[in-house]
Amino acid sequence: MSTLPSTPRSELIARIEDGVRDNGGRGQLLHQAIAQHFGLNPTDMKCVDLARTEPRLTAGRLAEITGMSTSATTAVLDRMERAGFIERVRDPEDRRRVIVVSTGRREQEVAEAFLPLKDAMRALLDSYDDAQLEVLDAFTSRVNQLLREVTREIPGGVPAGGRTSGPAAGRAGRGGAAPAAPGPAPASSPEVPPSGPVTRRRVAS
Repeated sequence: MSTLPSTPRSELIARIEDGVRDNGGRGQLLHQAIAQHFGLNPTDMKCVDLARTEPRLTAGRLAEITGMSTSATTAVLDRMERAGFIERVRDPEDRRRVIVVSTGRREQEVAEAFLPLKDAMRALLDSYDDAQLEVLDAFTSRVNQLLREVTREIPGGVPAGGRTSGPAAGRAGRGGAAPAAPGPAPASSPEVPPSGPVTRRRVAS
């Protein structure tokens, strides 16, 4: 005969939901604090993070991914340039184009800012066995996929192609991404720091 679990299933689910929501909020506060340390805002830092997966990112593509307007994207790049993360140069392959190139001067500083959290996260994950890590990996992957799907269904949210519309687009156009709706955030991404310095990459304007 099987034994009853020590905690009812409904209570466990409620606690996990609350934990994921709390994780998202604390992750936002962490990124805000680190961004402010570098004279940026969380949107700027997230744009750097998103750009790492794009092989040749243009300003237009960055606007598409984030749902920001062209003017808001330009403002993000302006702030990153003033903070010493990027510089504008002529494209050697097409002198008519201006591209944005990472200066390489600040990536190590960003990595060092996240290092205490990275070390603590590694120690925490090392406390779980392989089977538990498989469950955690599957859970975080499915949560992130769920959030992408739900976001696409929200009116004014960022669709699969990328741009916002309606009131959200108006808020983005005035200088930043539209604020996220309350609710669970990815269990892995907000609190987990980048694995290392951001890859040096050219960004076409």
